[in-house]
Amino acid sequence: MKKIKLLLLSSLLGASATVFAQTTPPDLKTNSINEIGLTVSSYKYTEPNLTDLAGTAMSVTMKAINYGVEYQGTLALEQDWYLLGEADYNNGSVNYSGSGTINNIPQFYYNFKGAVGHDFAFDDFVLSPYLGYGYRFLSQSGGGMTSSTGSGFYDRQSTYNYIPIGLIHRMAVNNKKATLVTTFEYDYLISGNQYSGLSSLNGTRNGVTYAGIPNANNSQNSGYGLNLSVMYKEDSWGVGPYMKYWNIGQSNTVYGNFTRNGVAYTGGVYEPANNTIEYGVKAIYRF
Repeated sequence: MKKIKLLLLSSLLGASATVFAQTTPPDLKTNSINEIGLTVSSYKYTEPNLTDLAGTAMSVTMKAINYGVEYQGTLALEQDWYLLGEADYNNGSVNYSGSGTINNIPQFYYNFKGAVGHDFAFDDFVLSPYLGYGYRFLSQSGGGMTSSTGSGFYDRQSTYNYIPIGLIHRMAVNNKKATLVTTFEYDYLISGNQYSGLSSLNGTRNGVTYAGIPNANNSQNSGYGLNLSVMYKEDSWGVGPYMKYWNIGQSNTVYGNFTRNGVAYTGGVYEPANNTIEYGVKAIYRF
């Protein structure tokens, strides 16, 4: 009888061990892996604190639906350290509203990021902070386009150099067969440059002739960005929502000479304080 009880107990323990083995959570620490993703998002740029020539408050907005592709590569190192690299490209024509309206202004932007981080493992989750360097470039090709009120548009290029400070949280979900990965990142703006191709405004519009308007480069040294994503990930795929935000302060002012109907003027150009918000959904393939 004792032998039967021992055999039965041994059998039950073996079955339990098998069940536990089947539900062992995935390795939550950072692993070496590549991820390629496709994104679709809503994009909105705003200059909220403007006034027109008469001193009346106005606001400039540009909206778009963006489609993008991105790559993220992670390399696990010894002693829970890791390297992270990211690159993304987004494209979508914007609709402008401010001094009149203009639709379908071509726009794209790309972003590169590299960082180093470290894992801190807890009972049922892992925290992985990181620190690095990032570069963002945005281009709008609106030179020669005219708004509904006759105002001219021009080419614009924005360049940001920034320090990404991030935190990744990983936990097991779906009966411990997958992971929920939440990433929060603060981007400290080191420096920025706003190029405005104002020379395309030279010419005659609404009976007024402009000549000699120079292009402008403005420095932007105040601002920050935020990034948030929540991704459900299994071995070979993942999906989830994300949000990107930039808040950039007013630039310096640069001056140039031009003529208006043959009369000489000196004008100042600056890039107003602005913010950009983008939110969408991402699907990734992991390998």
